[in-house]
Amino acid sequence: MKRTMGETVNRIQDAPALRQEQGLARRQASGVADGMGRRAVLRRLVGAGVLTTGGWWGVGAAFGGEGEGWLARHPWIGAWIEKDGWDPKWLEGLLSPLEPDPKVLYLMDHQTEAKPYHEYRALVLNWRRISSGRTLLRRHRSLLAEVEGYYRVPPEFVVALWGLESDFGNNMGRFSILRTLYTLAAHYPRRADYFRSELREFLLLCREEGWDPRQPKGSYAGAMGQVQMMPGSLRRYAVDFNRDGHRDVIRDVQDVLGSIASFLHGHGWCAEGALVQRLDETPELAGLVSSSSGVRRPWREWRELGVVWPEERAEPGAEESLSLIVLEERDGPRYYMTFMNFWVITRWNRSNRFAMVVCEFARELSRMEKACAQGVFRG
Repeated sequence: MKRTMGETVNRIQDAPALRQEQGLARRQASGVADGMGRRAVLRRLVGAGVLTTGGWWGVGAAFGGEGEGWLARHPWIGAWIEKDGWDPKWLEGLLSPLEPDPKVLYLMDHQTEAKPYHEYRALVLNWRRISSGRTLLRRHRSLLAEVEGYYRVPPEFVVALWGLESDFGNNMGRFSILRTLYTLAAHYPRRADYFRSELREFLLLCREEGWDPRQPKGSYAGAMGQVQMMPGSLRRYAVDFNRDGHRDVIRDVQDVLGSIASFLHGHGWCAEGALVQRLDETPELAGLVSSSSGVRRPWREWRELGVVWPEERAEPGAEESLSLIVLEERDGPRYYMTFMNFWVITRWNRSNRFAMVVCEFARELSRMEKACAQGVFRG
């Protein structure tokens, strides 16, 4: 995850094609081509290698001069200039040509996690993914044991998140991170503050890693790499687990698995901690459901409200903080008490449905490993 993201994009041009492109760019710059503005000509010159500007972080000098007042119309961007030391012309040159991506805006309001739980689970947790997870759990057993020893996060949860987020690195997304985050920062009012922060984090990450910000691809929400973390989380929790000097969550499995565990550990994962407990349905539960997994009460308060713990399970401590959630199954609602570790998973993705699928995936991987160890099945 160091130097250029161009290494992963494979932009290969042969010498004759490059000379042809450079010649066209020169003719356009001298006025031979009609209908091309100064800004477009300069971009073509830079792209063809005719004009050099000292790297992507100096390109703003070439692109400045048009659209005066653009930064004034985007004061949230202008505030970064003094705070982060950006060149105003470079920042304007990078962001002002961007157009909102309508597909990003559509997908943000039609997320898979919004489906009823039984439909969502069927979409993301299939036998192929579970089987792949088991294979990779066994293949990386030693590495996962090392990760667990350092971060105290069980291997099955690391692998479950890896599989659900990027299909074990097979689907890291095809959206331009720059355009996606700008679209959501400027044209998605409901969460504009969050995505403005993530756009800033992305630009800082690119500067730290030496990337061209136009290159990285990811999800329609701006998540990146095999871990599908947002830029701010990458800056805080991605780790160089193999100690090669780079935090590479694009290609390096050691850094990928270490970074997943680092995130969970950093949000308070409790080794050997509980996750969820299904409750027997009673009439009062519907009116007690927490508004989010972050709204928690001590168990003694839930008990006073009439919540009954299953007899076959040991009750939590009176002061243990719990949340009550409901998930939609085909036969009706199911109610669960969730513990601290469940809340930690929702720091990765705020959806209770997502967090429960992680738990079910991890539980299935653990069950399969135990069955294999006992000789119940092989392969």
